[in-house]
Amino acid sequence: MQAALLRKPRALGAVGLDRAELALLALLAVWAVAPLVLLFVGLPGVPAESVGRGTFTGSGGLVVDDHAQYIAWIREAGDHVLFSNRFDTLEDPRLFLHPMWLLSGLASKLGLSLQLAFGLWKPVGLAVLLAGFALYVRRLLAPGGARVAALALALFFASPAMWLTAWGGLGSLDFEFGSLTMGIELFAAGYLWDLVPTAVSVGLIPLFLLGAERLLDPGRRTQGRSARWYAGWTAAAGLTASWLHPWQGLTLLAITAGLVVWGGFSRHYLSLAVPVAATALPLVYYLALSFTDSAWQTVSGPNGMPHVGAWLFAALAPLALLALPGLRERPGGDLQERMLRLWPMAALTVYFALQSSFFYHALAGLTLPLAVLAVRGLRTVRLPRAVVAATVLVLTLPGMAYQLDLFREGAPAHFLTRDESTAMRWLEANPRGGAVLASPNLAVQVPAMAGRRTWFGHATWTPDNGARRKTAEALFAGQLPEAAVRDEVRRSRAAFLLQGCVAGAADLRPALGPMLGSTHQFGCARIYELRGAGT
Repeated sequence: MQAALLRKPRALGAVGLDRAELALLALLAVWAVAPLVLLFVGLPGVPAESVGRGTFTGSGGLVVDDHAQYIAWIREAGDHVLFSNRFDTLEDPRLFLHPMWLLSGLASKLGLSLQLAFGLWKPVGLAVLLAGFALYVRRLLAPGGARVAALALALFFASPAMWLTAWGGLGSLDFEFGSLTMGIELFAAGYLWDLVPTAVSVGLIPLFLLGAERLLDPGRRTQGRSARWYAGWTAAAGLTASWLHPWQGLTLLAITAGLVVWGGFSRHYLSLAVPVAATALPLVYYLALSFTDSAWQTVSGPNGMPHVGAWLFAALAPLALLALPGLRERPGGDLQERMLRLWPMAALTVYFALQSSFFYHALAGLTLPLAVLAVRGLRTVRLPRAVVAATVLVLTLPGMAYQLDLFREGAPAHFLTRDESTAMRWLEANPRGGAVLASPNLAVQVPAMAGRRTWFGHATWTPDNGARRKTAEALFAGQLPEAAVRDEVRRSRAAFLLQGCVAGAADLRPALGPMLGSTHQFGCARIYELRGAGT
């Protein structure tokens, strides 16, 4: 029975979880819904004005901008199948097809709210992530405490650098940004805070590797299953992982290439041709997008973000140092052992090779191979079980507590006030075309909530987003001369200005002067409709 469990990847319902794995499943499920509990039920320390007030944007995690982007894509996919970048006022052709958001878009057209159509992917992400991680750990570790420790570390590792920096007041702003970024990328359970494409993609990597092993080693196949069957679902895993999150597709191709080189370029590896081709296909699509006249050219260009800093070593060191002794065991001819060792090198190769896009995503899922090797490393030095358990707790629980605290502080950003929501609905229903220049607290929500383009909003998808945000902050606070206000509004090509419910908001009517067509007041929110602009 145990051999069958090791050899046959199955859906989560058929995996046959033991008690420890069920406990981790329960913890993972609690973690996945924790933001919603904080937002709608409230807990001590959560401001009352943050709990269930106004309109929920659909974001149940830390990265609100990405969630708003996903929901904007869902809206457009439901209307047009293909979708474009909505975080710039320049017209952009609809070229992007994403299977997850297309299905959500269809669900929204059938009557589900955009928020619910987005949130329904959370249990899917949970199932795929846990199934992939659990099956991979089972393949490489014997039953017992080591297997449980590795699975816990793989799912819940949160680098101490993240919480020590914040709670201890250590490090520069750059270090804090880097450690927070690494904390999000290297925290697998955190993907369930509505970074579901990452969760599904990362959960499919081990399933691809297990399938590749069965293609190359017939002795590991389940009786009655053919090579064609394994090639089919391995290709499906690679295709889906690569399409949902291309950084993981690149990592899979790098692992496969390393395996072929390690094996001496034998013809034996031709059995991986179909899965490799399926994994590469979405990457060819993304490459083609980067040569179009769309925003993909901007996103695919060099971004000047740093690859190396003290934060990188602080984030990786706890698991990487523990993993080093685990490399002492020779992989020999065991293909999965080879892939286990290739995985970290492949991810880091993709990370350092990419100069464009948000290359930090290449490190997502890296905790799984490192956790397996780390537990082996702890076993080789023969530490008492209590010390191993304490190590796992130190590398998981404080970081989880810090992320909850960070989410609690930012909880108000997940709601629009009732007045802001009414203003968004007015923009959505207005038959006049045109983009929106919104105050910074609302800009990222305009494409999702109002279905319109916005002059700025998303750090990656808005050209020169930082400068545009600063300009908007000064404009809506009344800090620009009247002539500068009119110049910036013309430059934005917006048809509407949307002012949110924030303290210190200025009355822009005098500054807009003859540009102003009409003003619409919605409680504390206001819309300025401009004459002849943005059509």
